[in-house]
Amino acid sequence: MLLAPFVAASAKETVIMDNGDRLNGRVLNMSNGILEFETAYAGKLRIEWPHVREIRSDSSFDVLLKGNEIAAVKELKQENGEVVLDSRIEPAGHVLKLNPAAWELGKSSWFSGEIDAAFKLERGNTHENRSDVMGKLEWKKAHHRIRLGGELEYGRTDGTVNSDRWSIETSYDTTDARRLYYGARTSLKSDELGDLNLRWTAGPHVGYRFIDTSRSRLSVESGLEYTAEHYRMVQVDRFIAESWRIEFTRFLIPDRLELYHRDNGLVSLGGVGGFSFESWNGVKLPISGGLNTSAEIKTSYNGDAPPDAMKWDVVYRLKIGYQW
Repeated sequence: MLLAPFVAASAKETVIMDNGDRLNGRVLNMSNGILEFETAYAGKLRIEWPHVREIRSDSSFDVLLKGNEIAAVKELKQENGEVVLDSRIEPAGHVLKLNPAAWELGKSSWFSGEIDAAFKLERGNTHENRSDVMGKLEWKKAHHRIRLGGELEYGRTDGTVNSDRWSIETSYDTTDARRLYYGARTSLKSDELGDLNLRWTAGPHVGYRFIDTSRSRLSVESGLEYTAEHYRMVQVDRFIAESWRIEFTRFLIPDRLELYHRDNGLVSLGGVGGFSFESWNGVKLPISGGLNTSAEIKTSYNGDAPPDAMKWDVVYRLKIGYQW
């Protein structure tokens, strides 16, 4: 009660809920139907956008509208399927975001990446060397996004190679600032012990972000890809395959402990080719300054592998990485 007058005096915005409750603080942003609002007495709050009736501000804040238009307003009211921006009236569905980032407006670019590595060096009755290196890059500007990812695995035990595979994938997609996006992807993969010289794929995809918050993310993609598989002992197979990609992350402890799952796969739609997939599951713990460590299980299956090659492969990793 003693602090309330000082909180109210320092507040920049007031949010009025549909039940009449008032919150004083600062609007951080609104995206995908969630308003993030910071108060001095309760920290950051996540409020479902349909429950917000009104926002009043001492200074103007930005509203991203359909068609990539920006409106700077001091007051916002919504009711009966409409939103009043100061004195301007818009359909509620035209309000996409509040306080969008500069890259979302096309004024700058957003670039992020991560590189992880796992090494094993054993000297004793068994001599084993193993190196696993993984990396990914992502660039975004306005409605455009480019992703690039790759992985390299190589291992030897007593002079015998027991792991020799690499893969690289790149994709481009565009979105209307909502959850649906679409684009095209191409990938290359080689697995010497699986007798796969090269698998090449390319084709369109469509994706949907089911969850996109600061704590949880879930996106699913599906598409059609032209696929060519080159094996040493089998003739080249060419076919159309249905592809999928699933990415899920969840912070069990906000900004501290992250659970993640990622998988992708192909299933042939014709009389040749078969079914293959890769899956990564793990937990990640930040250390400091972008450094992190993670424990991961990777599972791979290649139904097209020749009879003398292994179809299943499981790898356990303890990784160290850097993220920016």
